[in-house]
Order: sequence, then structure tokens, then C-alpha cells
Amino acid sequence: MKHYIEIQRLRTQDVVVDDTLTLEKNTDAFIQGDIISITEKIDGANSSIYYDKKLDRLRCFSSKNELDFSNQLRGFLTYVESLDKEPFIKYPNYIFFGEWLVSHTVIYDDSNYNKWYLFSVYDTVSGRWLSQDFVKKFAEKNDFCYPHELYYGPFISWNHCLSFANAPAYGTKQEGIVIKNQTALEQERGPHILKYVNPEFKETQKKNHKKKLEDPNKLNEKAEAEEYIRMIVTDARVMKCYHKLVDDGILPEKFELKHMKHVAQNLPKAVYEDCVKEELEILKKAGEFGGKLCSKVTMEIIKDKLKID
Repeated sequence: MKHYIEIQRLRTQDVVVDDTLTLEKNTDAFIQGDIISITEKIDGANSSIYYDKKLDRLRCFSSKNELDFSNQLRGFLTYVESLDKEPFIKYPNYIFFGEWLVSHTVIYDDSNYNKWYLFSVYDTVSGRWLSQDFVKKFAEKNDFCYPHELYYGPFISWNHCLSFANAPAYGTKQEGIVIKNQTALEQERGPHILKYVNPEFKETQKKNHKKKLEDPNKLNEKAEAEEYIRMIVTDARVMKCYHKLVDDGILPEKFELKHMKHVAQNLPKAVYEDCVKEELEILKKAGEFGGKLCSKVTMEIIKDKLKID
């Protein structure tokens, strides 16, 4: 199965984590005049559909697995089974990616749930992502939802892009925006997709330098490691991973105290893997303590969120 792009968070300048680690800016592929698309970032379940010519049917996937009767991605399998396969038959080499909108962290108006929002298409033959023009036209022609587009036109500045970060279309809050550079995609400049997450839903936080200044003695190695872990193991990241485990059928949709052991067996590992994928440089700073501290902080956060003493 094809996984979707790991979209980097927007960094318009180098971000200094501490004296030994700087995350470089990632916006060099964006040039004034490039054609870009800005859409609202939707907090749902990543999913995909493609037409299997040999089986003559639609197959569907979560972010990790093919769906079947034992793992239905909270209704997505049933939705796909109800679809007319004709629109997809024309494109047997294409994988259609979207967001199946079910309850996660961001609360949306009820009318927007249990819908699929098509946002990208991948050509398995050319190994390339198709333009948003194609994605939008396919969605409109075949009555699929397309994420609310806030802007389509020439790239002006990052301040201009960020001016669309608080214009929610689906509820009272907006997780953020996704910026796709069509010109960079055509010219194979990268990264051509970036995301901006509003502070309320950000998955990292600043390192607590103040604690160092107040303590005249150097923090011991484990305490220093925990500072790094708490930068990346945040409420937003833990709840994102928790909801993904629910989407994948690993954790139950309705939590009960008896499920806590199952949560402890699966959630810390999922959070750690997410940190490896998205925050490896910071995670490395925690050294040998990283895994255990990630588990410790994850369980602290989830117990608080689920109101468990």
C-alpha cells in the first residue's frame, strides 16, 4: 500500500532548539509567483481508495492497513462499499487520498462528519502526485467533498498564507492550513507541501530554558532528557495518536476503565513511533532515556485526559 506524504510543519526560518540543535527552514521551494493552494487542515482519519482491476472492485485503506470486516475505520469501509466504482475505473493506476471525518480533537459541526474529503491523488505508474486542479475537478465531477479552499493563486508571502489560518469552515475552530505549491510540484522542487498548525493544536512546545537559569547546578542527564521529551510528547500528539489507534480498531471508540491496560500496551509505542517519524532530531537528544520517558509522559497525559487517577 502507498502511504501519504509526511507533511512537514512550516519553518520560515531556522528554529534553534538549544545550543546543539537547530532545525533548518524548509521553505526554499516556495518562490513568489508560484501557484499555490491553501486549504483548511482537517482533523480526521487519513484514508485512501483505489480500483483493483484484477478484482474489479474498490479497495480502501487506513493510514496503515487495508480495511476489512474486522477493521472498518469507523464506517469508512461501509462508505466505500456504497460508492459507484465507475469514476475510479478510468484511473486504475491512481490512488485517491482523503480524510474520513470522524470525531478526533477538533470539534466540527455535526453535518460535516462521516464524509470523505478528497485532497490528493497519486499516480503509481509515473510515481508522481497529480495537480490540485485534477483533484478538485475529480471531486466536483463525482460529488466528493474537497477540503475548504481558502486561497488559490500566486504565492505572495508567508504572512499572506498565515492570514488564512483562522477562517474555519467546518466548526468554530480550525486546526490549521495545508499549503500546496503546484509550480514546485511540476518542477520537482521540494518540499512542495507544508502545514501550519495553530498553537492550540501544536504537537511540540518550547524547551524550558527558564528552569536551567533558575538552577545554578547543571541538570542531570535524565532530567535534561525529560525536558526534550516534554517538548515533543504533548497533549496534542498523544491525543492524535490515541484517535489514530481508535480509527485503526486497536482501541475502542468508547473508553472504559477496563481498557486502560490495552491503552498502556499500545499508546506509548504509537507516540514514540510518531516522534521517531516527525521529531527524530529532538528525540535523539534524550538518548538512552527517550523510550522510557516517552512512555512515562504519554501515560501521564492520557490519564489526565481520560480523568483517571
